[in-house]
Amino acid sequence: MDDITTRIIEFYATPPAADLERVTGLEIRERWAVTAGFLNQGGPDRTVERGRVVARRRGEALTVDLYRPDGDGPHPGILFIHGGSWVAGSPLTHDKLARRLAERGYSVVSVDYALAPEHKHPEGLDDCVLAADWLAGEAAGLGIDPGRLAIMGDSAGGNLAAATLHRLLDRDGATVFQSAVLPYGVYDFPAMLELPEDSPFVNGRIFVWQVEDYLGVAPDDPLLASPAVSPRLGPHLSSYPPVFMTAGTRDPLLQQSLDFAESLRAAGVEAEMLVCEGATHAFLQIEDVPAAGEGLDAIEAFLGRTLG
Repeated sequence: MDDITTRIIEFYATPPAADLERVTGLEIRERWAVTAGFLNQGGPDRTVERGRVVARRRGEALTVDLYRPDGDGPHPGILFIHGGSWVAGSPLTHDKLARRLAERGYSVVSVDYALAPEHKHPEGLDDCVLAADWLAGEAAGLGIDPGRLAIMGDSAGGNLAAATLHRLLDRDGATVFQSAVLPYGVYDFPAMLELPEDSPFVNGRIFVWQVEDYLGVAPDDPLLASPAVSPRLGPHLSSYPPVFMTAGTRDPLLQQSLDFAESLRAAGVEAEMLVCEGATHAFLQIEDVPAAGEGLDAIEAFLGRTLG
């Protein structure tokens, strides 16, 4: 394992220093851009269409990147929502992960949603819902089977993917997605805000800063507990499609996934949970660790079973 990979793993697994200064969303975005350049090295060749315009909102275009598998299709499709603490990331930061999914036979639609702090909640979520609606209407013309769609998001993207399901269920009473893949996400903001300051990676102070960037300096309790922010607390869990979640034992977000899986199962929903021993946050993008391959294999098996 080279030095860069080791530093990435330590970044996700080591508690911050006691004198840690305020980290802004824009600073996190800069760090992501540097880290992503390494994480995307060595990805498989794929046909990728960058910047397909799917809607206009706030006077600007909402775009997606399209990753195509081999063959004529129609292929099963994945609406992919990248992570990055609601303030960072893009389809490019998760390029190799999207390529890996396409390599395994899935058409991937990766959403370039609006980021905080410039665009606070609910603008990023609104973009994800727009992209979901676009995919539902355009899938067939893209060589994607509209009857075999999944939604996937990692970390903050897992939060947004689950919140998108809530929005669709609240609006339509149903969703076009037959399954959901939600690696190491955040699903309960009030629980996260109870983390002590000495928790690894996402400690109390860091998450408060992320909340300030995403929701505003003083979000009220109803907003924090709303399903659009904390999907675990929503009223439509029993209508969710089958869900796959994974997290590592060195990721303090593990409990978020375990609790969300428990809530889904209590609502009668199939919720598969893979816990990867020794893995840190974002391990699906760190291919030097065994958990990356284990996680992708498990996702492929889950999607193969739920999408057919």
